[in-house]
Amino acid sequence: MIEFVKIGSDAMFFTAGLPPPVVGHGAAWLAVLGAAWAVLVVALLVAAARRRWILTRILASLEAIERGWPRPKMRLAVGGQIGRLARLVDSMDMLGEDQKRRLVFESCCFQAILNKLEHPVIIVDEADRAVLANHRAMDLFASAGATEEESFRWLVSQPQVAEMIAGARRGDPPARRQIRLNGMARPRTVQMTVAPVRGGDEIHGTLVLLEDQTELIQNLQIKADFAANASHELRTPLASIRAAVETIAEAGVEDRQTLLRCLNIIGGHVLRLQLLVQDLLDLSRTEDPRAVVRLEPIHLAEVREVVRSLFSATALEKHLDLRFHVGPGADVIVADERLVMLILKNLVDNSLKFTSTGFVEIRWFRRRQTAPARREIAIGGQAESGNSAVGGADLSAGTSEAEVYVLEVEDSGCGIPAEDANRVFERFYTVNRSRGGADRGTGLGLAIVKHAVGALGGVVELASRPGAGTTMRCIWPAPPDSSPVAGENPARSRPHG
Repeated sequence: MIEFVKIGSDAMFFTAGLPPPVVGHGAAWLAVLGAAWAVLVVALLVAAARRRWILTRILASLEAIERGWPRPKMRLAVGGQIGRLARLVDSMDMLGEDQKRRLVFESCCFQAILNKLEHPVIIVDEADRAVLANHRAMDLFASAGATEEESFRWLVSQPQVAEMIAGARRGDPPARRQIRLNGMARPRTVQMTVAPVRGGDEIHGTLVLLEDQTELIQNLQIKADFAANASHELRTPLASIRAAVETIAEAGVEDRQTLLRCLNIIGGHVLRLQLLVQDLLDLSRTEDPRAVVRLEPIHLAEVREVVRSLFSATALEKHLDLRFHVGPGADVIVADERLVMLILKNLVDNSLKFTSTGFVEIRWFRRRQTAPARREIAIGGQAESGNSAVGGADLSAGTSEAEVYVLEVEDSGCGIPAEDANRVFERFYTVNRSRGGADRGTGLGLAIVKHAVGALGGVVELASRPGAGTTMRCIWPAPPDSSPVAGENPARSRPHG
């Protein structure tokens, strides 16, 4: 007789209660004994296989927990020590899932806070790897053409940055320094703050805060240059006026020839001062972000008459052909009339100054086109990127075509040399500095055009070849409902900037 004896819940033994051997039945007794041992061996093998399968599942679950992989619960109906171990693994996995969810939530909160910061922030570990960065940091280095990881590694490899990070790892107080980053697509000047990331008494990484001061420094330089240039532009006519007055005082009013010559000098420089003051006021208004752009219908036939009344005498004196062309559908545009006239007057005045023979042609178009993907200056028929052409809103925000207004002023004048093309939109910059008197201009005309077109949300393009003339092209978006109905006045306003 075979009996099963269970010990605990994981193992069992088999005993065979055999009848006493009977003489003459030896072969039968041996057969029964062999069968009992076979059953015992099979039972032991099954128990060992089951134990191995359970341990394999427990080990796989522990490995999944270690690596953060998802796994189903084991829920093994096993008692004893192995069953307790399986239940402990399941409970540990539940605790790990809770901790993982909490860590993910805290990480998302921290990332959201970083993304709301105004300045780029990067956190690097002990191996100089960027483990966390906000959107500002990614945007700052996105223009460099490399991957974010490569850009961050390049940043921390810069000698000054590496020195500051090494100090933070030693536990030094937060360091702050202005650094010039020349290896980027566009060189930047940043105010960098580096501080250790502490966890108790240990330092686990380094926080790098970047304050981009490039535009601030440029604006300060522009203001300094503006003050210097304005002082120079005021000093020259004032000195000439003073010299003329002193000459009159010395020669006396009886010297009529000297008196008339000095009065002509004074009159010319007073006119130049008036033009300078007017241009400064116009420039100030176009740069003011609080200015309101008033959109209203403008009839280009009336604009043509105004232009002819202002410039026909000058064109006739210089034997120039002043042309005016309006393309189909552009008889009436909707824009700010003050800004449009400011753009037009400065462009035509500039063309007349630098054209001695030939023509000055004004062309208006309204068309659908994909706006330029970047601000460009075309020199000698070749497009070159430049900072001189300006824009307000980027017309290339999408790939779909947009309705735009195009104003072109072309002349057959002396053209603009390539070395000057990137600077003609700067304040007080003049190409031909040998000119004198009021005819030389104030050097503010194209700066005014730049900001006026920018206020309309557009861009300016320049195409020029020395000795062959210049074409200035202003492009700005047409309002969606810019086809006015007769008798209606769709005048409306929007903030500038």
